[in-house]
Amino acid sequence: MKSTGGLFSIASDNLRQFFRSPASLAIAGIIVAIHGWLMAAGGPLKPSVWAVYETLGLTREGILAGKIWKILSYGFVHGSWCHVLLNALFVLLVGSRIESIVGHRAMLKAALAGIVGGAAGHLLLAAGGHNAPLLVGFSGGCMALLLLLTTLSPQSRMMPLPVSGRSLGLGVLVAELLLALVHPDLNLPGFSSIGKMLIAHGMGSWFEMGHACHFGGSLTGWIYGRWLLRPRTTLKRLLADRKRREAR
Repeated sequence: MKSTGGLFSIASDNLRQFFRSPASLAIAGIIVAIHGWLMAAGGPLKPSVWAVYETLGLTREGILAGKIWKILSYGFVHGSWCHVLLNALFVLLVGSRIESIVGHRAMLKAALAGIVGGAAGHLLLAAGGHNAPLLVGFSGGCMALLLLLTTLSPQSRMMPLPVSGRSLGLGVLVAELLLALVHPDLNLPGFSSIGKMLIAHGMGSWFEMGHACHFGGSLTGWIYGRWLLRPRTTLKRLLADRKRREAR
């Protein structure tokens, strides 16, 4: 007797979906390969490699100096193997689902737009002013993919969490915005006191993540999803509108 269900069947379906997702595979492969090359060259502690991070990473000073490429290039360098592997896995898991729904071109546009949106969020909201830390990583693109998926499938259950896509998407947007605003270094009245309270309760590590970038990427993914779901103009719709106008 041969079983066709269960975890093995689900794993097989997911594996086949990965190989039918060229954009997800390409992004994951590129960011892992770039990080491997940088680590093989000595890692960020080596001055010559750190110079690459400074050239590609995102800072306010760099943008003000006209280095516009940084709003995209920062997404393709990472600080550690854990960082890059988590982002690569996220792209494979979520990006492959998006490719199966709207195709690889839409998925690629969403990921790259999320990188730009994440850069905008960091430049506008990141704490520290001109002393804000160097931003690297594909997280803005990952968050854009997540919000695109929750927007395209608002009723779907987003396992392993027992919530709908709509609830997860809204929760991510609100949480990332709030975590960006409560950073103590922003000194926003009311918000900064919440951040200080979180730090006092041992949650200071929360502020080591780029929540402003995450929010910018998430918002970009949500906007792109709404744009994809917009009503399309068709001949049938135009004729129906004309009939309505003539009937008045």
